[in-house]
Amino acid sequence: MTSPEPATQPLLAIRDLRTYFHTSDGVARSVDGVSFEVFPSETVAVVGESGCGKSVTAFTIMGLIPVPPGRVESGEIVFEDRDLLKLSEAEMRDVRGNDISMIFQEPMTSLNPILTIGRQITEAILRHTSASKADARRLAIEMLSRVGIPSPEKRVDEYPHQLSGGMKQRAMIAMALVCRPKLLIADEPTTALDVTIQSQILDLLHDLREEFDMHESPLPVAAVARAPRRDPERHSRQCTEPARVSDRVPIPHALHHCPGGMRVV
Repeated sequence: MTSPEPATQPLLAIRDLRTYFHTSDGVARSVDGVSFEVFPSETVAVVGESGCGKSVTAFTIMGLIPVPPGRVESGEIVFEDRDLLKLSEAEMRDVRGNDISMIFQEPMTSLNPILTIGRQITEAILRHTSASKADARRLAIEMLSRVGIPSPEKRVDEYPHQLSGGMKQRAMIAMALVCRPKLLIADEPTTALDVTIQSQILDLLHDLREEFDMHESPLPVAAVARAPRRDPERHSRQCTEPARVSDRVPIPHALHHCPGGMRVV
């Protein structure tokens, strides 16, 4: 049996994207002319110092830029032949959490403190599927178990403050994956965790990626050396030439040569 040919069309194509913030102090060009693609079965990471536009790129893809002061000045974000920038908010709500999901940087501020973990996970299930409330709860418990949370039948009824930092992030991962998205955006999902838990979360993401046959973009700096397959290098918020991660010098040295810049890996 011959192996299938690699996909020739990208799942996600970002072309000359520019996202600016208009403030009383002037215009902040957070994302300025960025272009890169994510193909099926490919992992891409955005790497750079704090404030260089990584999260703004992710939030722009998700349609979560606050307007005002933010505004997408130009560019395209094409996902499965649809330009996400041309969709209405109602259409984007159908995409978010269903076709594209995002794991946010800080679970404590991303989870709603007054809703149980189960309620927050089932919300996406009920919106994007025809599941009943009972089925949604069962799926939420199953997903909590799959991300490694012990006693999921108990945790599903607990509030965020009752979970440890690692378990909060696992709950965020469960929430992002419960509808089996085609693209997962992980915005530095291990930033607030200690080193041991960071490794566990990265291993979990790797295992779930294989299980769910998803495509991840972007992953945190800690995952760059082992997860991504290629690297469209980007300095000062602008992409330059693509290359594979294995062709790069170690990440700390690479970042040393592009202070303030960002690379898409």
